[in-house]
Amino acid sequence: MKLGSASLKVAALLLLAVIVVASGKSIDKIRRLPPGIERMVARSDGLIRPPKGYVSKSPRTVEGRFTSRVNHFDPQNRDTFEFNYLHNDQYYREGGPLFVVVGGHYPINPYFMENSHFRDVAALQGAWLATFEHRYFGTSNPTPDYSTENLRFLRTEQVLFDLIEWIDFLKREVMGDPNARVILHGVAYGGALASWARQRFPNIIDGAWASSAPVRATTNFPEFAEEVGNIIRTRASTECYNRIFQAFHTAENLIDAGVTELVSDLFNTCDPVDADNPLEVELLFFAMMVSLERAMVEDLDVENINRVCDRLTDDEFETGLEALSNFLTERYADARECFDLSFDNFIRYLTDVDIDAPSNAEFGLRQSTYHDCTEFGYFETTNSPNQPFGSKVTYDLFLAECQAAFGEWLTEEVVYEGVRLTNFHFGATDPRVTNVLYTNGEIDPLRHVSITEYTNLLANARVTPNAFIGQDIISISGMDSEELLETKHMAEQYITTWLGSPISPFRK
Repeated sequence: MKLGSASLKVAALLLLAVIVVASGKSIDKIRRLPPGIERMVARSDGLIRPPKGYVSKSPRTVEGRFTSRVNHFDPQNRDTFEFNYLHNDQYYREGGPLFVVVGGHYPINPYFMENSHFRDVAALQGAWLATFEHRYFGTSNPTPDYSTENLRFLRTEQVLFDLIEWIDFLKREVMGDPNARVILHGVAYGGALASWARQRFPNIIDGAWASSAPVRATTNFPEFAEEVGNIIRTRASTECYNRIFQAFHTAENLIDAGVTELVSDLFNTCDPVDADNPLEVELLFFAMMVSLERAMVEDLDVENINRVCDRLTDDEFETGLEALSNFLTERYADARECFDLSFDNFIRYLTDVDIDAPSNAEFGLRQSTYHDCTEFGYFETTNSPNQPFGSKVTYDLFLAECQAAFGEWLTEEVVYEGVRLTNFHFGATDPRVTNVLYTNGEIDPLRHVSITEYTNLLANARVTPNAFIGQDIISISGMDSEELLETKHMAEQYITTWLGSPISPFRK
């Protein structure tokens, strides 16, 4: 079953999309990043980003720039910067609320403001719609470059104050109604921000719908690989799971035994795998894992899992290792002539401090990696035995990435402390918040760091059976299952409750 209509393809940037940088600099095809390798720098945004190149179809969508403080917590620092925002009064009726789509680690885009179930509820409620661009992304930059020193203002607390002060401006200066109720909505990291804004500012935010929101920071995130393995088992077959398991463990055994030439030849590495270089070995298995995952979720079509598995379990291959190497080398032959497993190549884009570098301007690689290294983690390790991708991808690879990109000051203790403080400040899976609805899909790896069971006064959580990440944010359609339809109705009902007496859709 394909997950939804064309509108479901909100993530032109796939789970493991390939970076193609075209900044006037020639990139050697041989040394290009392995397909999907940048997935690790968009961990908290999951799959869901606006479709690349989407242009607003509404003449009522208006652009603006808001002036905010660079550092909200230092009264002696009066520096300011401007960030982008969009708003639309197409559905607004006098006295109606403000509905805000909370942006994530990507440039501003009107897509979710104009194409979503949240938009549909806004139309029913007579709401004014708006969205904003997260600091350090797109063209909303508080500093002249992304040096490590300048990234110190990339903190969740700073973003929340940007959001709240902008909302106050919208209510007073744009809507002309300082008493307008405010409902937030976000998916993935944007959903976490929405829930945290309600938690911190309940006097300003009346409610928040957080879809696939990773609210529990963690350094090690082995559940991601576990969930991918479960999806392979349930959506394809145990035979496919076992074939992948066999392939990865055979490759591990060969490298441990020093038979690296065979592995290098099978996976077409640019240079022979150096078994004495732990990071290079980890990088090989990480590249294999994310490249395979990318193929399985392309176009957000879960049927791709069956297509990939049909190839991996084909009788023409005697072993899992042979099947996997053949699949990966053939699939990505046009993308690169060989796999470059050097650590320098791995972090080459992360060390570019230029704001206009495509890796930063379009994909936000350096910025989002810094945010993960200092606050969230979500490092997709394979140290759990309950997944098929071997055991070689460890926390060491990601710690080395953080240090190579931003400096040796990012020690293991500093990273752990950043994660601990995030959970301490926001409560992780026990935020003790009201007027928040957490929704997740059953086949969404982010649900393991989200809230799936939570009930208190006017707050709840729901996991939609057989649903993928962010599937609940799409407008209601005839392709929705009964369970997915129930989730969407649940979101509408909670929003209506948070607003008090709803505005009649027939009100002039």
